[in-house]
This record gives sequence, structure tokens and C-alpha cells, in this order.
Amino acid sequence: MSVFKMESCFGADINVGYFDMDEILSILDIKDTIVGSKRVQSLIKMHGRKDRIVGVAMRQITFDVLRPTLDSEFLPYDPYFSDDKLLNSRRERLYDAQERFLILCMSIASGRSVRSLKKLNPDLNTKELRSKHGRSQSLFRYFRQELNEQTREYILSYKARMDKSGDLNKGSVPNGLGPAVDIEQQVSKSAALKKVPIESKFIPTAFDDETTTALKIFQDGYSLLSTQVERFKHGEQLEMLELMKFCRRLIESHTRNNFSLMAIRHIKDASIYLEQHAMGMAVLGIHFAKAMKLSNAYVEVITLGALLFDLGRFRLPAAMVAKTTKMTDSEFDLFRRHIQFGEQILQKCDGVPKAVYQMLSDHHEKIDGSGYPAGKQDQEISVYGKIAAIIDAYDAMTSEQPHKPSMGPIKACQQMSKESGLAFDKKLLMVFLKSIGSIPVGSCVSLSNGRVGFVLTLNKSFQPSLVRQVYSATNKAFVEASDIELNKSANLRTEVRIEKEVDPQAYGLQFINHIS
Repeated sequence: MSVFKMESCFGADINVGYFDMDEILSILDIKDTIVGSKRVQSLIKMHGRKDRIVGVAMRQITFDVLRPTLDSEFLPYDPYFSDDKLLNSRRERLYDAQERFLILCMSIASGRSVRSLKKLNPDLNTKELRSKHGRSQSLFRYFRQELNEQTREYILSYKARMDKSGDLNKGSVPNGLGPAVDIEQQVSKSAALKKVPIESKFIPTAFDDETTTALKIFQDGYSLLSTQVERFKHGEQLEMLELMKFCRRLIESHTRNNFSLMAIRHIKDASIYLEQHAMGMAVLGIHFAKAMKLSNAYVEVITLGALLFDLGRFRLPAAMVAKTTKMTDSEFDLFRRHIQFGEQILQKCDGVPKAVYQMLSDHHEKIDGSGYPAGKQDQEISVYGKIAAIIDAYDAMTSEQPHKPSMGPIKACQQMSKESGLAFDKKLLMVFLKSIGSIPVGSCVSLSNGRVGFVLTLNKSFQPSLVRQVYSATNKAFVEASDIELNKSANLRTEVRIEKEVDPQAYGLQFINHIS
């Protein structure tokens, strides 16, 4: 293998709009090494140069070639660095090359263009990456794990397809493909090829650990939804397989630690509210479906429906979506058409479950008949539509939107309880509200120790268990975030308790600033 030289990245134009592995390899000056490798050549012979498995293998081998560089020491992060100015010193040129190199590695691991990464995260920087070596952490392993996470579902389906065709048993798949699936170490080959219960595949994780994973899943979801919106705006079909894969990633995360996803759901940027609303509802759909003890197949369908049933709102005028004042009658008439727009989007797609259509068409219907578009009453509304109505309302009430702030989880529950039997099905709402608890994740509360914090997790009785303390009401000052477990003290006199719900805005607090 040829040795990669960092100098190849200095001054390179990496801000391209489309992910192109050939172009990245040319910038890194290792294209011949990667494309000419035995593994890639064997896969090209089997499937052709443009097959996705060839691209995945190229990304894997690229990190193998780059490993010595990735596990070497990088210059400290410079927040004032700018590639716009003239770089005179050798150190500045080295820093520039390292910056472009690390961002390209992010691109390879995620399978996204640099421009897409920056759009997804305007504050994208290399600070954390540059510090890993000093903490004895391997950048190579980090990027390989990122790549494995991105390609996991595809590799599993590829192996299953090849097993079915007999090619794997014949030994025709290059042995070098093995490292591509090291994410399967805890899953047997037979389990990978069969429909197994979601709960049997994943080991529970700590809140902070799963939150890191959940944040990345949400970033990936935003990128995926943005792509799908562009597709249907150009008259193309939704990529249902990719959407279903994303739903399964959400379900897996929820299975490992449901509280992390329920917390991440609160991250709402009003400027991209619709995408985040869709993902928030998908999370709530998972939580609700599991609370109803539905089978995995139903959980998946409800998650997909929750992700898609409001897509028609992307067809509304942008100015209307971002409007901060109350809609006029004519605007509301147009808004109602988002259901029709959503149906038009789904009708162009193949294999959309009927339940998804029902969630779309019925999510604004109300039990008392005052909803739209058909004014259905109680039994006329599908159970999927009733589920969609509940998760739509709760996510909207607890989200930061262009025209209104979040009312908070507790007030949202109280408001929905008032509409039980009117807007929402009584029995279903009861199950939902019980599953999120009387003081749900994300609630801002004052504690008996004089601190103010946010609820992170609940116990088996659906009562707050872990609270992140962020403010001292006694000293009227922010404090370093610390987590406290309630009801852990043997001495009732020293036991910290929740005293009441408080308005976070009164203290200048937002839950989204204290999740990760």
C-alpha cells in the first residue's frame, strides 16, 4: 500500500455538493491504491463498478490506508483559523491540510458531501477530533465505527442476499469483506438473516452513551428527510427502503435506552421545524406502540407512518410555514390541503402500508366530529389515525415553533387530558399519558435542595428518576450541570424531592441546551 501524504490536502477544494468517493480519493492522492486493491477489484468483477458494495469497500480500505495518519498527533484546534487568508508559515499550511483531511474523513464515514455536512451542522469543526489522540483515543477506530453504523443495514442485507444466492457459501465474496461487518460481532449469522425480536438484539446502554448515538441518528434523519423532500418536489418517489432503515435505527436506539431518544426529541430548531417534528413523532410513535405492547411489525409500521404523515406540509408555501402570527381563514383552508398533498406524495410510491395512509388521512380528525378533512366521528376514525392525532398534538405542544414556544410536557399532558373524548380517544390517550409519566422526560422542575433541573429518566413506576440540575434558585445563578438520582437516600430528611414544575423560560433555561 502506498503511504498517504498529508500535503496532498493542502488548499484542496473539498466543499463539493455531491458525495463522490473517486473525487475524494483523488484529493487524497490514493485513488490507484484503493481502486486497484484485490478486494475492490474482486467486487467490481462480481457486481460492476457502480454497485454500492464497491463504494462501501472503498470507504473501508481508505481508512485502512489512512490509519497511520489518523492515529498520529494533530495540531491543537485553532478557533481563529480561516482558509480564506494567505497561509505563510509551514505550521499554518500543515493545519490547513489537517483541517481538510479530517473533514474529508467525516465525509467518507458519513457518506455525505462536505457541503451537506456543513448544512446539517453550521458549527462543524475538528476540535473534538483533534483532541482524541491526547486522550489515547483512536481516530481510526472512531471513523470505522461511524462507517459501520452508516452501512450496517446495507451490509446485513447484502450478506443475506449473497447467502441466499449461494455466493457466500461458494467463497466468491472476497475474504477482505469481513471487516465491513464487525458491527455484527454480537449477532449470529442466523439472527442476521431472520426476523428476530428487536428486544433480543440490543443490550441496554447508559443515558449519556445512548444520547450521543441518538443525536447522530437525528442528524442523519434530518439529512434523509431533506433529501426525500427534494425528491418529491422534483416528482420522484420517496426512497421507502432508506426511510424504513432509518426507522429501524430509531427503534434500536429506543430499545437500548428509550429515555435518550425521548430527550433528544425536544431538540427543535424553529427554522427546520417540519423535519424535526417528523422525527419527534416517529420517536413518540415507537414509544406509544411499545406501550400498547404491539409486535415489532406494528411498531415499525407506526414509526414509518409517524415519520411520513405530515410530509404534505412541505408542499405549503415557505412563508406560511414560517409565519409567526395566526393564520387567516384562507391560509387555514390552504393548510388543510397538506393532507391531500401528502396523499399525492405517497401514491407515487410502491409498497406503502395501508396504516401509513390511515395515519395521514385521519390525524386531524377528532372523536367529536369537529376535525377535518371528513369530519369523522369516533368509530369512523381508524385506530392508526387516533394514534397519529395523539403523537402529533403532543409533539407540537412540546416543541419550539415559529409562531409559539413549547408549553412544556406537563402542561401539554394537562391540555390533552381536557380534550380526552373530544379530540382524542380516551383509552388510547390514557395509555399514552401513562407511558410518558405525569412528569415526563424534558419537564423543568424545582427540587427540594434549591436547584432547578430537567427530568432525564423515569423509574418503573413512571416517576422521575434522574434529574439534570442546571440552575440554583437559591443563588439565582447557573451551576455546572450534574445529574442526581431521586429517592436514593435511606434518610428521608436528606432525600431530594421534586417540589413543583417550573417555567424554564423564567430562569432563561432551555432543555435543548442541557441534553448532551
